[in-house]
Amino acid sequence: MSQTPFTHKPHQHINRTMKPKHLFALAIALTLASCDRLDVPGMFFSSGTHTEDRVAQWLAWNDQHPATVIADAPDSYNIYVGSDIHLEGNTSRMERFLRAEANDPAGLFSIVNGDIANEPGPRPFRQLDSLLRSPAAADTLFTTIGNHDIYFDCQQYYQQYFHTSTYTVAVKTMGGATDLFIFLDSGNATHGRRQLQWLRNLLQHRDQYRHVVVATHTCLFRTSYNYTTTPAANLPEEEYYQLVDLMSRHNVSLFLMGHFHHKEEHTLGGVPYVMTDNLNETDDTPSCLVVTCADNISYRYSDL
Repeated sequence: MSQTPFTHKPHQHINRTMKPKHLFALAIALTLASCDRLDVPGMFFSSGTHTEDRVAQWLAWNDQHPATVIADAPDSYNIYVGSDIHLEGNTSRMERFLRAEANDPAGLFSIVNGDIANEPGPRPFRQLDSLLRSPAAADTLFTTIGNHDIYFDCQQYYQQYFHTSTYTVAVKTMGGATDLFIFLDSGNATHGRRQLQWLRNLLQHRDQYRHVVVATHTCLFRTSYNYTTTPAANLPEEEYYQLVDLMSRHNVSLFLMGHFHHKEEHTLGGVPYVMTDNLNETDDTPSCLVVTCADNISYRYSDL
Protein backbone atom coordinates (compact mmCIF):
# COMPACT_ATOMS: atom_id res chain seq x y z
CA MET A 1 0.00 0.00 0.00
CA SER A 2 1.22 3.46 -0.74
CA GLN A 3 -1.33 6.01 0.46
CA THR A 4 0.61 8.94 1.79
CA PRO A 5 -0.21 12.41 3.04
CA PHE A 6 1.99 15.41 3.21
CA THR A 7 3.03 16.22 6.73
CA HIS A 8 4.39 19.61 7.52
CA LYS A 9 7.37 18.35 9.36
CA PRO A 10 8.05 16.24 6.30
CA HIS A 11 8.73 12.58 6.74
CA GLN A 12 7.09 9.31 5.86
CA HIS A 13 8.59 7.33 8.71
CA ILE A 14 8.21 9.26 11.94
CA ASN A 15 10.01 8.10 15.03
CA ARG A 16 8.42 9.33 18.22
CA THR A 17 11.54 8.82 20.23
CA MET A 18 11.27 11.82 17.68
CA LYS A 19 -21.74 18.42 -5.33
CA PRO A 20 -32.86 22.85 -13.32
CA LYS A 21 -29.88 25.43 -12.59
CA HIS A 22 -31.76 27.77 -10.17
CA LEU A 23 -32.80 24.91 -7.90
CA PHE A 24 -29.23 23.70 -7.95
CA ALA A 25 -28.01 27.15 -6.94
CA LEU A 26 -30.50 27.33 -4.07
CA ALA A 27 -29.49 23.89 -2.85
CA ILE A 28 -25.85 24.88 -2.63
CA ALA A 29 -26.68 28.17 -0.94
CA LEU A 30 -28.75 26.38 1.69
CA THR A 31 -26.12 23.73 2.17
CA LEU A 32 -23.54 26.37 2.91
CA ALA A 33 -25.83 28.60 4.99
CA SER A 34 -23.66 27.94 7.98
CA CYS A 35 -20.98 30.16 6.47
CA ASP A 36 -20.82 33.85 5.81
CA ARG A 37 -19.48 33.82 2.27
CA LEU A 38 -20.91 32.38 -0.95
CA ASP A 39 -19.14 31.85 -4.25
CA VAL A 40 -21.98 33.06 -6.52
CA PRO A 41 -20.40 31.95 -9.84
CA GLY A 42 -19.84 28.58 -8.21
CA MET A 43 -23.62 28.19 -7.85
CA PHE A 44 -23.96 28.03 -11.66
CA PHE A 45 -20.66 26.62 -12.87
CA SER A 46 -18.71 23.64 -11.69
CA SER A 47 -15.80 24.54 -9.48
CA GLY A 48 -12.82 22.25 -9.46
CA THR A 49 -13.04 18.59 -10.33
CA HIS A 50 -15.52 15.91 -9.31
CA THR A 51 -14.91 13.17 -6.79
CA GLU A 52 -13.82 10.44 -9.20
CA ASP A 53 -11.34 12.79 -10.89
CA ARG A 54 -9.86 13.97 -7.61
CA VAL A 55 -9.57 10.50 -6.16
CA ALA A 56 -7.70 9.39 -9.27
CA GLN A 57 -5.30 12.28 -8.69
CA TRP A 58 -4.90 11.49 -5.00
CA LEU A 59 -4.19 7.82 -5.64
CA ALA A 60 -1.75 8.62 -8.44
CA TRP A 61 0.17 10.86 -6.06
CA ASN A 62 0.10 8.14 -3.42
CA ASP A 63 1.60 5.65 -5.84
CA GLN A 64 4.74 7.76 -5.96
CA HIS A 65 5.10 8.17 -2.18
CA PRO A 66 5.32 5.56 0.58
CA ALA A 67 2.56 5.46 3.18
CA THR A 68 3.24 7.40 6.36
CA VAL A 69 4.17 5.31 9.37
CA ILE A 70 4.60 6.81 12.81
CA ALA A 71 6.91 4.47 14.69
CA ASP A 72 7.72 4.06 18.37
CA ALA A 73 4.56 5.79 19.56
CA PRO A 74 3.53 5.30 23.19
CA ASP A 75 0.95 2.60 23.84
CA SER A 76 -1.49 5.34 24.84
CA TYR A 77 -1.50 8.60 22.88
CA ASN A 78 -3.80 11.50 22.02
CA ILE A 79 -4.78 12.99 18.66
CA TYR A 80 -6.48 16.37 18.29
CA VAL A 81 -9.28 16.72 15.74
CA GLY A 82 -10.91 19.89 14.38
CA SER A 83 -12.72 20.89 11.21
CA ASP A 84 -14.24 23.83 9.36
CA ILE A 85 -11.58 26.37 10.20
CA HIS A 86 -12.59 28.61 7.24
CA LEU A 87 -9.52 30.75 7.40
CA GLU A 88 -10.06 34.37 6.25
CA GLY A 89 -7.12 36.13 7.84
CA ASN A 90 -7.46 35.61 11.59
CA THR A 91 -5.62 32.51 12.72
CA SER A 92 -5.68 32.86 16.51
CA ARG A 93 -8.11 29.97 17.09
CA MET A 94 -6.15 27.69 14.80
CA GLU A 95 -3.02 28.62 16.68
CA ARG A 96 -4.67 27.60 19.97
CA PHE A 97 -5.70 24.28 18.45
CA LEU A 98 -2.18 23.53 17.28
CA ARG A 99 -0.64 24.58 20.58
CA ALA A 100 -3.03 22.35 22.53
CA GLU A 101 -1.62 19.28 20.83
CA ALA A 102 1.94 20.48 20.94
CA ASN A 103 1.71 21.12 24.70
CA ASP A 104 0.12 17.74 25.47
CA PRO A 105 2.83 15.26 26.50
CA ALA A 106 0.64 12.47 25.11
CA GLY A 107 -0.18 14.34 21.90
CA LEU A 108 0.90 12.55 18.73
CA PHE A 109 -0.66 14.48 15.85
CA SER A 110 -3.58 16.72 14.82
CA ILE A 111 -6.28 16.44 12.13
CA VAL A 112 -8.11 19.20 10.26
CA ASN A 113 -11.10 17.34 8.81
CA GLY A 114 -11.97 19.59 5.86
CA ASP A 115 -12.92 23.18 5.02
CA ILE A 116 -9.66 25.00 5.43
CA ALA A 117 -10.86 27.81 3.12
CA ASN A 118 -13.75 30.28 3.13
CA GLU A 119 -12.51 32.43 0.26
CA PRO A 120 -10.95 31.94 -3.17
CA GLY A 121 -7.22 31.97 -3.62
CA PRO A 122 -4.25 30.46 -1.84
CA ARG A 123 -4.22 32.61 1.32
CA PRO A 124 -5.93 30.13 3.73
CA PHE A 125 -3.60 27.33 2.73
CA ARG A 126 -0.55 29.53 2.88
CA GLN A 127 -1.59 30.72 6.35
CA LEU A 128 -1.99 27.17 7.61
CA ASP A 129 1.32 26.16 6.12
CA SER A 130 3.00 29.08 7.84
CA LEU A 131 1.46 28.17 11.20
CA LEU A 132 2.65 24.61 10.86
CA ARG A 133 6.21 25.73 10.35
CA SER A 134 6.27 27.70 13.59
CA PRO A 135 8.08 26.22 16.60
CA ALA A 136 4.86 26.10 18.67
CA ALA A 137 2.91 24.10 16.07
CA ALA A 138 1.57 20.61 16.47
CA ASP A 139 4.03 17.81 15.84
CA THR A 140 2.32 16.67 12.65
CA LEU A 141 -0.96 17.64 10.93
CA PHE A 142 -3.08 15.52 8.60
CA THR A 143 -5.96 16.91 6.52
CA THR A 144 -8.99 16.05 4.39
CA ILE A 145 -10.53 18.22 1.67
CA GLY A 146 -13.94 19.83 2.40
CA ASN A 147 -16.73 21.26 0.26
CA HIS A 148 -15.49 24.82 0.75
CA ASP A 149 -12.05 23.84 -0.41
CA ILE A 150 -13.72 22.80 -3.70
CA TYR A 151 -16.55 25.36 -3.75
CA PHE A 152 -14.16 28.29 -3.85
CA ASP A 153 -12.14 26.52 -6.55
CA CYS A 154 -9.32 25.90 -4.14
CA GLN A 155 -8.48 22.30 -4.96
CA GLN A 156 -5.31 23.44 -6.70
CA TYR A 157 -4.12 25.07 -3.49
CA TYR A 158 -5.14 22.16 -1.29
CA GLN A 159 -3.21 19.91 -3.65
CA GLN A 160 -0.20 22.21 -3.66
CA TYR A 161 0.15 22.15 0.10
CA PHE A 162 -1.36 18.79 1.15
CA HIS A 163 -1.12 16.65 -2.01
CA THR A 164 -3.80 14.05 -1.22
CA SER A 165 -7.08 13.50 0.64
CA THR A 166 -7.37 9.72 0.20
CA TYR A 167 -4.63 8.07 2.21
CA THR A 168 -3.68 6.21 5.36
CA VAL A 169 -1.44 6.77 8.34
CA ALA A 170 -0.27 3.85 10.44
CA VAL A 171 0.81 4.28 14.06
CA LYS A 172 3.07 1.59 15.49
CA THR A 173 3.35 1.61 19.27
CA MET A 174 6.26 0.55 21.40
CA GLY A 175 4.11 -2.27 22.76
CA GLY A 176 3.70 -3.81 19.31
CA ALA A 177 0.19 -2.60 18.40
CA THR A 178 -0.63 -0.91 15.10
CA ASP A 179 -3.46 1.58 14.61
CA LEU A 180 -4.69 2.66 11.16
CA PHE A 181 -6.09 6.10 10.34
CA ILE A 182 -7.97 6.33 7.02
CA PHE A 183 -8.59 9.75 5.44
CA LEU A 184 -11.30 10.20 2.77
CA ASP A 185 -12.43 12.83 0.23
CA SER A 186 -16.17 13.66 0.57
CA GLY A 187 -15.91 17.24 -0.67
CA ASN A 188 -18.74 16.72 -3.22
CA ALA A 189 -20.92 14.92 -0.62
CA THR A 190 -20.00 11.52 -2.00
CA HIS A 191 -16.97 9.28 -1.76
CA GLY A 192 -17.38 7.87 -5.26
CA ARG A 193 -17.00 4.32 -6.53
CA ARG A 194 -13.25 4.21 -6.77
CA GLN A 195 -12.61 5.54 -3.30
CA LEU A 196 -15.21 3.22 -1.73
CA GLN A 197 -13.54 0.26 -3.40
CA TRP A 198 -10.17 1.44 -2.12
CA LEU A 199 -11.70 1.62 1.37
CA ARG A 200 -13.19 -1.89 1.08
CA ASN A 201 -9.81 -3.26 0.10
CA LEU A 202 -8.15 -1.65 3.11
CA LEU A 203 -10.72 -2.98 5.55
CA GLN A 204 -10.13 -6.54 4.36
CA HIS A 205 -7.04 -6.33 6.56
CA ARG A 206 -8.85 -5.05 9.68
CA ASP A 207 -7.51 -7.86 11.83
CA GLN A 208 -3.98 -6.45 11.54
CA TYR A 209 -4.85 -3.36 13.57
CA ARG A 210 -5.68 -2.58 17.17
CA HIS A 211 -7.87 0.38 16.12
CA VAL A 212 -9.10 1.70 12.78
CA VAL A 213 -10.23 5.34 12.66
CA VAL A 214 -11.88 6.86 9.58
CA ALA A 215 -12.03 10.63 8.92
CA THR A 216 -14.15 12.34 6.24
CA HIS A 217 -15.51 15.89 6.05
CA THR A 218 -19.21 15.36 5.20
CA CYS A 219 -21.50 14.29 8.03
CA LEU A 220 -23.28 11.01 7.28
CA PHE A 221 -26.43 11.83 9.23
CA ARG A 222 -29.38 14.18 8.70
CA THR A 223 -29.25 15.75 12.11
CA SER A 224 -31.28 18.27 14.08
CA TYR A 225 -28.67 20.84 13.07
CA ASN A 226 -28.94 20.33 9.30
CA TYR A 227 -29.77 23.50 7.39
CA THR A 228 -31.30 21.68 4.42
CA THR A 229 -32.61 18.30 3.33
CA THR A 230 -31.14 18.54 -0.16
CA PRO A 231 -28.84 15.75 -1.35
CA ALA A 232 -25.90 18.13 -1.13
CA ALA A 233 -26.21 18.15 2.65
CA ASN A 234 -25.27 14.53 3.20
CA LEU A 235 -24.26 11.46 1.27
CA PRO A 236 -26.58 9.80 -1.27
CA GLU A 237 -28.85 7.41 0.62
CA GLU A 238 -27.56 4.23 -1.01
CA GLU A 239 -23.98 5.22 -0.32
CA TYR A 240 -24.86 6.01 3.29
CA TYR A 241 -26.22 2.50 3.85
CA GLN A 242 -23.22 0.90 2.15
CA LEU A 243 -20.77 2.90 4.20
CA VAL A 244 -22.45 2.32 7.56
CA ASP A 245 -22.65 -1.41 6.84
CA LEU A 246 -18.99 -1.48 5.88
CA MET A 247 -17.94 0.27 9.08
CA SER A 248 -19.98 -2.10 11.23
CA ARG A 249 -18.89 -5.31 9.48
CA HIS A 250 -15.26 -4.38 9.95
CA ASN A 251 -15.57 -3.14 13.51
CA VAL A 252 -14.22 0.34 12.81
CA SER A 253 -13.22 1.95 16.10
CA LEU A 254 -14.24 5.55 15.40
CA PHE A 255 -15.69 7.56 12.49
CA LEU A 256 -14.87 11.28 12.45
CA MET A 257 -17.00 13.89 10.61
CA GLY A 258 -17.35 17.67 10.33
CA HIS A 259 -19.27 20.05 8.01
CA PHE A 260 -22.23 21.13 10.19
CA HIS A 261 -20.33 23.12 12.81
CA HIS A 262 -21.86 21.39 15.84
CA LYS A 263 -20.93 18.66 18.26
CA GLU A 264 -22.94 15.51 17.71
CA GLU A 265 -22.50 11.83 18.49
CA HIS A 266 -24.19 8.68 17.17
CA THR A 267 -23.53 4.98 17.65
CA LEU A 268 -24.72 2.67 14.89
CA GLY A 269 -23.82 -0.98 14.50
CA GLY A 270 -21.37 -0.61 17.36
CA VAL A 271 -19.42 2.17 15.64
CA PRO A 272 -19.19 5.66 17.20
CA TYR A 273 -19.78 8.45 14.68
CA VAL A 274 -18.59 11.79 16.03
CA MET A 275 -19.09 15.20 14.47
CA THR A 276 -16.62 17.82 15.55
CA ASP A 277 -17.42 21.42 16.35
CA ASN A 278 -15.93 24.04 14.05
CA LEU A 279 -12.81 26.08 14.58
CA ASN A 280 -14.16 29.13 12.73
CA GLU A 281 -13.03 32.39 14.30
CA THR A 282 -16.64 33.67 14.39
CA ASP A 283 -18.02 30.81 16.47
CA ASP A 284 -18.65 31.63 20.12
CA THR A 285 -18.18 28.14 21.56
CA PRO A 286 -15.41 26.40 19.64
CA SER A 287 -14.00 23.08 20.61
CA CYS A 288 -11.85 20.33 19.28
CA LEU A 289 -12.03 16.59 19.84
CA VAL A 290 -9.30 14.84 21.79
CA VAL A 291 -9.12 11.14 20.95
CA THR A 292 -7.18 8.80 23.22
CA CYS A 293 -5.91 5.62 21.62
CA ALA A 294 -4.92 2.98 24.17
CA ASP A 295 -6.15 -0.57 24.69
CA ASN A 296 -9.58 1.01 24.23
CA ILE A 297 -10.37 4.14 22.27
CA SER A 298 -12.10 7.11 23.90
CA TYR A 299 -12.71 10.77 23.15
CA ARG A 300 -13.79 14.03 24.70
CA TYR A 301 -14.59 17.53 23.48
CA SER A 302 -12.18 20.18 24.65
CA ASP A 303 -13.04 23.89 24.59
CA LEU A 304 -10.61 26.24 22.93
